[in-house]
Amino acid sequence: MTGYLLRRLAVSALMLLGVSVLIFVVLRLLPGDPTVARVGAAQNIDPAALAALREELGLNDPIPVQYWAWITGIFGGELGRSYFSQFDVTVLIGQRLGPTLELSAAGLVLAVLLAVVLAVLPTVVRSRWPGRLVGAYTVTGMAAPPFVFGIVLLAIFSVKLGVLPHQGYVPLTEDPVGNLRTLVMPALTLGICLSAPLIRHLRSELSEVDAAAHVRTATGKGIGRRAVVLRHVLPNALLPALTSLGVTVGGVLSGAVAVEYVFNWPGLGMLIVDSVFKRDYGVIQGTVLLLAAAFVVVNLAVDLLYGVLDPRLRIGRAHR
Repeated sequence: MTGYLLRRLAVSALMLLGVSVLIFVVLRLLPGDPTVARVGAAQNIDPAALAALREELGLNDPIPVQYWAWITGIFGGELGRSYFSQFDVTVLIGQRLGPTLELSAAGLVLAVLLAVVLAVLPTVVRSRWPGRLVGAYTVTGMAAPPFVFGIVLLAIFSVKLGVLPHQGYVPLTEDPVGNLRTLVMPALTLGICLSAPLIRHLRSELSEVDAAAHVRTATGKGIGRRAVVLRHVLPNALLPALTSLGVTVGGVLSGAVAVEYVFNWPGLGMLIVDSVFKRDYGVIQGTVLLLAAAFVVVNLAVDLLYGVLDPRLRIGRAHR
């Protein structure tokens, strides 16, 4: 187990290093100049002022030199500074992290509830239509981008019915009811998108376990269908589905980016979008690296948990 843990840690570190190089290089290759965005309208800019600003920000250095300065700063506990506002990137991320975590947690809870209910329903009710409806939901949820669901919900609950605010955010500490009203549609949008791949994976596992001998034996003893599924099928199908849940949890922060933009939710997603328009490289690369690190850490934790819960994996690794 120790060797496996060390290998996974090494792979995770290499993945983060690769992401850091990729995002840093890609940003430098994109058109646009962060100094122009910071100073103002291009036609009124003094070229000497721009050159001085580029020198101040280190943008005249070769890309490897810039990258080395950035990455060594991270190892020193600093994500750098915003090219636009000169605020510390860590401070900017800290200001936006709370709303994103709140939205991600609510979306993840809804996704798991939807996945379990909709995946189990066709297994309990052996009828054609529940399976077809859940299949259509799954395909739609995986095919359509999050903003489509967001726009549909906005059209129904804000424009047509007028029961929910169309955008904005109210902190939980200021107004719990207002916070819940602004949270409903973004969380539901995220939950629908995250639940679709979970349902597909869980249905596959349920179908496989449902055909096992011990399930047929339980059915042969006259146990009701609902009890067979809940006691013998679902518990055995949940463990393999843990991997899919890990991928979902790891990607939930990045999945919230598009949802935040649709609902004007002041989280990390809006911070990234604003920074892209301003060519604020420091904020973009710091935020993206944080999201990548969250994805890697969660998946590493799920892999380790999977090994703890399934003794066969530990035995297999020991033999290898």
